[in-house]
Amino acid sequence: MSPAWKRRAAALLPDSPWALAPGLAVLRGYDRKARLKTDLVAGLSVAAVAVPAGLGMGELAGVDPVAGLYATMFPLLAYMLFGSSRQLVVGPEGTLSTLTAVTIAPIAAGDPDLLLPLAAAMALLVGLIQIAAGAMRLGFMAQFLSKPILLGYVNGVAGIIIVGQLGKLLGLDIASNGFFPRLWENVTEVASAHWPTVALSVGLLAAYLLLRRFAPRVPAGLVTVTVAVLASVTLDLEAHGVAVVGDVASGIPLPALPSVGFERLSALVVPAAGMALVGFADAAAITRVYAKKHGYAVEADRELLGLGTANVVAGVTSAVPVGSSGSRTAVNDDAGGASPVVSIVVAAVTAAVALFATALVEPLPSAALGVVIVGAALGLVDFGGVRRLRRVHDTEAGLALAALLGVLALNVLGGLMVAIALSAGVFVYRSIRPHDAVLGSVSDVDGYRDIVHHPKAALVEGMVVYRFDAPLYFPNAQYFTERAMSLADPAPRWFVLNCEAVTYIDASGIEALENLRDELSRQGTVLVVARARADLRRMFDRTGLARDLPVYRSVRAAAEAFRRRGEGSGGGSDAADD
Repeated sequence: MSPAWKRRAAALLPDSPWALAPGLAVLRGYDRKARLKTDLVAGLSVAAVAVPAGLGMGELAGVDPVAGLYATMFPLLAYMLFGSSRQLVVGPEGTLSTLTAVTIAPIAAGDPDLLLPLAAAMALLVGLIQIAAGAMRLGFMAQFLSKPILLGYVNGVAGIIIVGQLGKLLGLDIASNGFFPRLWENVTEVASAHWPTVALSVGLLAAYLLLRRFAPRVPAGLVTVTVAVLASVTLDLEAHGVAVVGDVASGIPLPALPSVGFERLSALVVPAAGMALVGFADAAAITRVYAKKHGYAVEADRELLGLGTANVVAGVTSAVPVGSSGSRTAVNDDAGGASPVVSIVVAAVTAAVALFATALVEPLPSAALGVVIVGAALGLVDFGGVRRLRRVHDTEAGLALAALLGVLALNVLGGLMVAIALSAGVFVYRSIRPHDAVLGSVSDVDGYRDIVHHPKAALVEGMVVYRFDAPLYFPNAQYFTERAMSLADPAPRWFVLNCEAVTYIDASGIEALENLRDELSRQGTVLVVARARADLRRMFDRTGLARDLPVYRSVRAAAEAFRRRGEGSGGGSDAADD
């Protein structure tokens, strides 16, 4: 193994078992007196949503609904051990379940017995790909989700979650997919709504929101689900046309590798790679939101390992692929959960239900589940953040709105690709077209300042001072030359390049400086450098550029030399120590 790979492996898989599994380290120092009650309540609140939601996601994935229940148990424990987020709840979720159904159906070719093994094999492949990506330290990809993009993305996901539950709240069977088609179908079919279901939904949602507003310590989700089950049993709501969860198979699967054959397995590899990226990017977006909210850091590579391990466990326990659940995470955070104990409680409750109590879930009205999910999703909505971005720059707010519309128009998968493309595009654009400035001296301010922000700044006649605020390398080398030449018209006697922000230069940047020097020389202008870093000066020495490129410690020193020499060649230098 090469030294580089050894370092990577050591960083991802350190010697200490507590560092290898952060969840164990947290449990080792767990303060039961301070946290146990809160985490138990949070765990029960999440379980109240996760159990019926898991059944729904299993059905959405095109397999037996109980596979969604399995995906809510053991994968959650795996992420608890290896992930780095304190709030994230993993499990079956809409995007991955939909992609699973679309992928495995044609491969199964009408054989229902193949659907669950194919879904489990998909989860296994997704997990292995994510673990490999974590080992290769590819978590940096999450950094392409900038704050505006992240804000728009999360608001868009919240919108999709809310609209996706409207059919349950209205008692409608919505067939459309996508935010706008589903919203339109709900609006046009509202006259056909099942009014007992609507009344139940309104009452439960009002109670949920009132509890959150006036009794934030009360687990609103758990109370809502409990009241709904009691009302369903007492009033026999199913007999009045209110949809309920219905029959659920019981039992827990034994660990086993899915048996699908090499040909079918190979057909899953490319879709699994796409799902691995989607799952990670979605988790990265959500974990960053909660990490910032609670003042701690998440490790992108550790998230890949946590998600990957969770999916591998899902693959060997007859479950569907898992990812970050925005709604269950919101319920967890809303209830104050912030430790591995929440995951243990959720897994234990789910296992107990799967073994002994599926009958308790069967009378739960679907509308109650929709109410809890909508209430949690409302906590993700932050339109005020877009207004705050406008105080920074209109472009920032525009990026947030673009990401929001991308998610709403193209669903989570397409919207995620739009968000990543927008972030990468902004990065590339700002690398190619960085900020720059013409500088002048200000009488009451030390140093030279941007004349845009200091209109009264004095320019030295016959000399242009230009600052380039970025590394000078291949993406922006041509732009740098064009900008500098445009400022050197009409031709000054000296062109002073302030390099204080040029933290890096490559071969293209050196060539751009040589070309600029030659172009300026042809029109009788001397190129001078000021405030160059030591590493930059060493590069000038190695490339021979320093022989005829004067370097001064400051712009003021260059200006004084210019005044002393008049139209002199500018030979010699006044280099500075760092």
